[in-house]
Amino acid sequence: MAGSTNPMQSQLVNGEVVVTYTDGTTDTLPLRNPDNWAPIEQDYFQDDFAFDTGAPKPFRLHLKTGLLTRDFKDYTSIKGFSTRAIDGGAATVLDMPLNPKKKLRSLTLKALANDVVIGLMSVTLVRE
Repeated sequence: MAGSTNPMQSQLVNGEVVVTYTDGTTDTLPLRNPDNWAPIEQDYFQDDFAFDTGAPKPFRLHLKTGLLTRDFKDYTSIKGFSTRAIDGGAATVLDMPLNPKKKLRSLTLKALANDVVIGLMSVTLVRE
């Protein structure tokens, strides 16, 4: 997934991925800035002290190089804005376990916060 968010949308659910099963029940994955939703152009600063989300950093797929990592180090800068810019941008890779006893009907992506763009680039379904 890739898109935009900004500091005014921090600590809020920016959007959600909702799966609906054939029995009418749903499961939801909230996209919360900064826990599991970050802007395409940069990574958030996390030092595990003052700036700690309490959640594991999600994998980011760097769109220019194909690098998949949680711990990128080769940042560039956006003058006057960020020193943690990602040249070429990065998508966020998320995992949403589904109920294996239910049949999937649909997947819906909802943007909930103002000034947020959310794009779904790919979905992989795995059966066990």
